[in-house]
Amino acid sequence: MVMALGAALHFGTPREALRTLLIIAGIALLPIAALIVRQVRSGSWSNVDASNRAERPLLFAVGIIALAMLLGVALVFRPGSFLIEGALGVLMMLAVCAVATKWIKVSLHMAFGALAATTLLFLGSPAGWGLLALMPALAWSRLALRRHTAGEVAIGTLIGVVFGYAISNF
Repeated sequence: MVMALGAALHFGTPREALRTLLIIAGIALLPIAALIVRQVRSGSWSNVDASNRAERPLLFAVGIIALAMLLGVALVFRPGSFLIEGALGVLMMLAVCAVATKWIKVSLHMAFGALAATTLLFLGSPAGWGLLALMPALAWSRLALRRHTAGEVAIGTLIGVVFGYAISNF
């Protein structure tokens, strides 16, 4: 949401930024949040992180469908907006992480954090520096909670940086 807000403010008015946030929350984030709540409450997932590799395919499926819907809405109702590049970039990043899950459980926290920080830094937003400053603490938490290995944290960071660069430069 920080990335979306920063990008929306960079390219438009505060009113347009709020509308963009509501669109993203309603179309992309709400289905994922509902899935997480349902899976944890039912006992299907051990925690909200979908830390078990076997829990990831459903998370990826819902995330990819939600992002595809967001991209479709953006293409129809917001042609030419940065939301299109952002939705496409995040969709592609999530697809790469989903494929990589066969071999490694990529840290999605690090991927999304690095994606947001990189995108905002290339857009010239000071929020990018704030997110960048938080990345070591996020990496530490993923390791301290034993949710990921150092390699999974590093790969997540690298994937996020690559797609953040792509979103803001293409």
